[in-house]
Amino acid sequence: MNRETYLVNATNRLQKTLFTPAGLEVPSDVKVSCSLPSKKAFARKRRTIGQCFNRAASDAGINEVFISPTIDDSIEVLGVLIHELIHAIDDCKNGHRKPFVDMMNKLGLGGKPTATEVLENSTLHDHLSRYIKRYGSYPHQRLNMLDGVKKQTTRMHKVECECGFIYRCSQKAMDMIHWAHYSCPSCGGNRDLINI
Repeated sequence: MNRETYLVNATNRLQKTLFTPAGLEVPSDVKVSCSLPSKKAFARKRRTIGQCFNRAASDAGINEVFISPTIDDSIEVLGVLIHELIHAIDDCKNGHRKPFVDMMNKLGLGGKPTATEVLENSTLHDHLSRYIKRYGSYPHQRLNMLDGVKKQTTRMHKVECECGFIYRCSQKAMDMIHWAHYSCPSCGGNRDLINI
């Protein structure tokens, strides 16, 4: 089984076992896939791990849901899927406002509306654990795009005049400056400039 088949099957089964008992109906034509979200897919903080597009964004006129390949924990993946399917129910009209919060509470998602989670020892966690035991784990290993990548530091050097004027420039530009004849662009004086 591939990832998309797993997500499609999960959507159909969760409709019957979770959404219908809560009085919620996921659009039958929603498409789900493992794909990178359009923004912040590899952000170091507040990474986007799921996204739902409204019907107007799709030439097919359907909701498109993407689950990020940067996650592979089955419980987390199903929790993100549930979150995005809630967006599909109202065609993304309410964002994370009260109608979304009401639906997430009905389904048992915890956390902030913008970063929901399946809380351990919750009814939803138990439900999803039984689901995984019966239908198997998410058939995917996470994409490690940022593991081992050193965070880029600035290549610009900070230069400050005694008058308080600060600017940044590259090492190449600093090497070209004749410091003995240099005057501050702000105060015009030949004060000492500090390279920080």
